[in-house]
Amino acid sequence: MIESERFISLHSAPFGRKGSFFIIQQSDTGQDHFGASDLWVGSTRSTGYGYSGIETTNRVMKIRLKKDGKSVPFTVLNTPAEIILKTNHGSMHICISEHRLLQFHSDDGLSLELNAPLSAFHAAVRDMLDGTWLLTTTKNVVNWLFVTVTGSCAMDAPYSWRAMRNPYMRGTWRPNENGVLDVSVDEFEQEPKKRPSYPDYKSSVSAVLKDFENYRDTCFPELPAEFRESRDVAAWMIWSHTRSPAPNSIIKRDMIIMMHQMFGQCYCWQQAFQAMAHSRDVDFAWDLLQSIFEYQNPETGQIPDHIDEISITFLSFKPPIYGVALNWLMDRCDLSVISKQRKEQLYNAVSGLYRFYFEYRDQDGDGLPEYHQCDETGCEDTSMCTKGLPLACPELAAYLVCIADALSRLAALLGRDEESAKWDAEAAALSERMLKAFWTGERFVAFRAGTKETIETGSISFFTPLVMGKRLPKDIADSLVNKLFTENVHISPYGVPSEAIDSPYFEHGWSKGTIQSPTTCLVTLGLVFCGRLDEARDAALRYARTLQKSGFYHMIDPLTGRGNDKAIGINNVQYWAAWTAGVFAILAGQICLDKL
Repeated sequence: MIESERFISLHSAPFGRKGSFFIIQQSDTGQDHFGASDLWVGSTRSTGYGYSGIETTNRVMKIRLKKDGKSVPFTVLNTPAEIILKTNHGSMHICISEHRLLQFHSDDGLSLELNAPLSAFHAAVRDMLDGTWLLTTTKNVVNWLFVTVTGSCAMDAPYSWRAMRNPYMRGTWRPNENGVLDVSVDEFEQEPKKRPSYPDYKSSVSAVLKDFENYRDTCFPELPAEFRESRDVAAWMIWSHTRSPAPNSIIKRDMIIMMHQMFGQCYCWQQAFQAMAHSRDVDFAWDLLQSIFEYQNPETGQIPDHIDEISITFLSFKPPIYGVALNWLMDRCDLSVISKQRKEQLYNAVSGLYRFYFEYRDQDGDGLPEYHQCDETGCEDTSMCTKGLPLACPELAAYLVCIADALSRLAALLGRDEESAKWDAEAAALSERMLKAFWTGERFVAFRAGTKETIETGSISFFTPLVMGKRLPKDIADSLVNKLFTENVHISPYGVPSEAIDSPYFEHGWSKGTIQSPTTCLVTLGLVFCGRLDEARDAALRYARTLQKSGFYHMIDPLTGRGNDKAIGINNVQYWAAWTAGVFAILAGQICLDKL
């Protein structure tokens, strides 16, 4: 079998499309090359609070192809709009043609077999007595209607009354006398209804491709020649991970999830990174920032950690980088296209979040808010937490300084000059308190609130205060930059590790040494804000080149530059992340260009 070029590896990134919960994925052992596939249709619908979508719960039914009743091996090829399963006897095509419609098509006399092992309580496969079959299982939040458009269906799905469920579904769809097979899988949240007709497959593929290309050409930045080959894949990663408003969903605006598996929620702080990535379309970028605050508690000002279509959690949240994002957009975008009402909405919302930190996260009342749990750092196993919590650190203070600065600028745009001056003074006062508390004269330190125990580690979070830009005295900024570029300590040929390589806390864990997209991005943005453009491009180029070679992994090994597949520890698989693709868009598409 001759292998062909693939648009993307399904072992690295399950195949999806904007607005849909359908995915096509390899198992943790499956590969795309001929005869090695273990390919499944899955669902990324949420089952409730938590990290839904872990590997074993996403897979619903395994795909097999047959010719003349015998199983045939295939290789997995794809474009941005469809998957092609190529055999020695022809091809089977798969397209997620609509948000809730999956289509299979072949002209080559191939049969399709879909095998769904069903262990969920009350899982059911129902004969709808009109030639269609309905699969319902709460484990995967699946309610799929199988429609034979062209060809015939033989269904094997016995019911066990003792188990109170169908233990499995094995459906075989055979082509008509001309070798043509068309099968549609229609998703419903409640009772299904067969459509009078289903879309033509080729028209579906054209429509999906057009939707992707429209996003790419209007939202995603142009890239320098060096990175142009990765533009389509990076854009597709974000487009295919976008959640859209839909009936019965609590998602109110387009938001972007991190991965199709494990981290399948819309994390609030990730929307801020994506907003910066999409500064080419300021309307969309502003919408991404506003999407976060749709769920803000109006009394406390707190925002959630993440949401999905049915659930929301306030039990934890991530760092308040929204001032960083706002400053980035105000530096680079024409905000005249954003109405005064939308500016005011975001101004009021971000003001409320700023107040939240001083009312609910300043436990010792010293005017320096703290992180109260490890999740709030955004780097859950950061060495900054080695002496416990609450944690007062320069990073959080720096993010709040950025918020005050951004609010001052936004107030000025709104003609609120007095408020603008107050926010400017607030930023200056907080900067002074922060430097007095955390700068030793040689480096930044943190301390545990209450005990005042000093924390001095190799965490990258001691460099993120660079985002303060002009608020950071030049001698301190220079000192930080000089230390940051200590080769093979705070920076490697592949980027900026989350923990110094010579640190006693360095490990290949989440934030104990891997190169991560958010921390790399924030430090690089800080270099830009401090006017250190050559150093910013240096850091950006190292990481962007690594991603182009290794893929859009959230975690990169700082010693090898390879995707750190086992860093997360779930079935030894880590998938590419839309978050990383967004950071790539910022670094390769904005910082690496001579447009700063």
